[in-house]
Order: sequence, then C-alpha cells, then structure tokens
Amino acid sequence: MGFMQSSPLQGATYFTMSDGKCRIRLKEPQEGCITRVTKDGNTVHEFVHDSFNGKLMSGSVVDTDFGKQWKFVFADAKDTYVLSLKYTSGYAKTLVMALCSEKFDPRMPVTIRPYSFAPKDNPNRTIIGCTVTQFDHKLERPYCSPRDPEPAGRQILPDLEVMQVRGETIYDDTKQLEFIRAEFEAKVLGRLSATPAPAIQPPSSTVEAADGDDDGSLPF
Repeated sequence: MGFMQSSPLQGATYFTMSDGKCRIRLKEPQEGCITRVTKDGNTVHEFVHDSFNGKLMSGSVVDTDFGKQWKFVFADAKDTYVLSLKYTSGYAKTLVMALCSEKFDPRMPVTIRPYSFAPKDNPNRTIIGCTVTQFDHKLERPYCSPRDPEPAGRQILPDLEVMQVRGETIYDDTKQLEFIRAEFEAKVLGRLSATPAPAIQPPSSTVEAADGDDDGSLPF
C-alpha cells in the first residue's frame, strides 16, 4: 500500500511520474534514493517506484508556478499522497480516462503503474501513460481515438486539430484535454464527494510535475 519509501512533507508525500516510474522528489539526498540530472540540467534526488497503490480522495486541475497541473490526492491508512502531473501529460490523460471507467469503485484503492516505451514501428516516438487496476483487473479506458477502426462501444475522443505554425505542423489537443477534464468532473468527482479528501497543508513551494519523457503522447 502507498510506497515503502516516502518523504512526508507537512502531512503528505508528494510524487509525480516520469520515464515510466513513480518519483518522490527529495530536497536532500537520502539513503536509497537515486540522483539524476533532468533535461533542464538540474540535479535532483528521488525515491523511484514501479507502481503506487492508494484510495483516490480527490482530483483537480490547478495553476502552478510550473503551469497547469492535475493534482490527485490519495489516502492509504493514515498516510496521504499527492500526485502532481502536467495537464497535458500522457500519464494524466490515461489516468483520468481509466478512472472514468464504470468499473471504478471509489470506495476501494487502485494500483497505478506508469509506462514508457518506443514502438517498434517508430523508435523515435515515446509512448507514455499508466495502467490502472482495481481488484487485480485493469480499468479499461471507455474512450478511443477518432481513427480507431473498432470503437467497440467506447466514446470517441475529440480529434486533434492540425495547425501550421511557422511552417511546422502542430497537433493541438486543447479540445481533447477539455473533454477529458469535463468527463472526470462529471463521472468521478461526484462519486468521490461521499468521502471527503483529507485536509493537507500545501508545500511552501509548488511541486514540479514530471519532466523526462512526459511529452503528453497517448498510446493510440
């Protein structure tokens, strides 16, 4: 449950996802942590885990010093965990869509396992996201790409808008992100309200969401 290693910060442990792992950022190196240099050239110290298990208490989109982020609060026994992800992140998209599954039971914990891989047919592309399970069963995302030939009863996501910016082709997912957020607020938040989220004191400085391969790619 939760993490075997944690770094309580004012009553909560803050973590994010990057490079297919759950990462707890530390202010100072500690025994068992991993030290690495981010793409921005910053040296960071982290506890790294393959997965996380906890009961979802709340989820919201917040504006931070690092841009718009999803913030999810989880509880595990007496411990509280806060997951921060970039609003455009593939980790956030896949997590939110999985939680919108009709089979998601808000009374019980979920296991979240992030992934990151390069497809064989396009090794220059990195696909990131997370698999969410409950009762040892995967929560299938009830949405699919407009280009999926077999929707199989799933709701079709808004398509990406193609734009030309300074001669480059840009794929704008603004409408898709807004749709996913609205679905979460409509299908999940109301079910969580029966169990109020624990009161937590925010950290003195905003927690930075993942970097690394967090490019917002969806696995389709």
